[in-house]
Parts: sequence; C-alpha cells; structure tokens
Amino acid sequence: MSKGGALTKAKAAKFWAVVQGHVKSLQATAQALSDPATRDAATQQLYDLAPVLGKAAQQFHKELGVEFNPISPPEGSQLEILVTCDGNRSGADAVRELVAAAPALPAGLNVRAFRPPMPPEVIQASEVEVAGKSVKLSDIRYVAAPSAQHAECHDIQCFVPWQAVTPQDRGSPGSVIAMLALGHGIGEERLLEKVGEVRIELTFKPAEQGVPSWELIPVLDQAVAA
Repeated sequence: MSKGGALTKAKAAKFWAVVQGHVKSLQATAQALSDPATRDAATQQLYDLAPVLGKAAQQFHKELGVEFNPISPPEGSQLEILVTCDGNRSGADAVRELVAAAPALPAGLNVRAFRPPMPPEVIQASEVEVAGKSVKLSDIRYVAAPSAQHAECHDIQCFVPWQAVTPQDRGSPGSVIAMLALGHGIGEERLLEKVGEVRIELTFKPAEQGVPSWELIPVLDQAVAA
C-alpha cells in the first residue's frame, strides 16, 4: 500500500472510530424515533450529533458532512447514517471511499453514500418560507433533455415561482429553492452524476409544463445516446 493509501485508510478508520463511539446513543435514538412521545427529542439529538460527526468527516475530506435519514431507511434499518458532500463534485469520490471503509454496525443502523431521494409524499407536504411567503416544493417543475455538453447527462430546465427568489441565490434568481427541490426529488448522487446544466425560469403562475422533481428519476436513469 502506498503512503497516501495508508494515510487515507488511517483517516477513514479514525472517522469510523468516532461513529462507533456514538453507536449506543444512536441505537437508543433510533428506538425513540418510533415513539411519538419521544420523537421530537430524538430528532433534536440527531440534529445535535450531525455536526459532531460532520467535523470528524471533514478530517477525511473538507467537503464532507454527515446527516441522518430517519424518514426512509432501507428495510430492516431504523436509522440511516448519510455521508454527503453537499452536492460538491470535488468531494464525491471521498464520500464513496469513506463509506466503502465503514465497519459493520449493529442491527438497526445503516450507512449510505449521498443523500437519497425523499419520498414523493414528503416533498408534496414540504413548504419553504421566503420573505413571509410559502413556496411548495412540489410547485417547482422540471424538464430534462440530453445534454450536448456533458456526456451521459441531462440538462434541466426549472420553472420556479417568483416567490422562491431569495437573497442567497447564486447566478439565477430562484436557484436555491430550485436546487433544494431537485436534490430532494432525485437524490444527491443523480444530481452529481446525471445532471449537466441547470437553467431557471421564473414564473408568475403555476407552470403548466414539466414534472415535479421526483418524476425525473426514470428520465435521468435512461441511457443517454452518445
């Protein structure tokens, strides 16, 4: 093993040692999530722990973070630990490397690379408040077309309600909420690997064209002709 490979392996082991130090509390939190009486407190515990594990992940790669998925863990799991690069392509390989190095965890806990798509019913019920106005994430519509510039990718046209414009938008007005809904719908890995250019068009009434974000999945998963 090269010196660089040994260092990478050591950094990964150090991160997973931190995670294993919290396994008992994670198991207890996972159990508490199933009880309505303790669910809110358990959710807050996850919010508090995420930046602690995220800081440890950043010792492996600066773009990495850790989140939790109590909403739709895989069958047989109560809580999913998500390693994410927050949509930054420069950290994608590091996410895969760190997850590949994960040790076996107790039953009920699962590890996953990248944020998964959210269930459609969760997105349909999700609203974001911008300057006192509510924006339904399901109101944002998308059209995908094979990309001329990015191999094996689709370019995305987003139709975004004008109420979704925020001071944090970069480049195009409405970009923050548009990308939030897109990531929720297709998941982080598809966003990194299968989306080329993203263009945004503001609308002053609900868009008649396009589909909600989660309906892009079968389109993006189709092979793109060379």
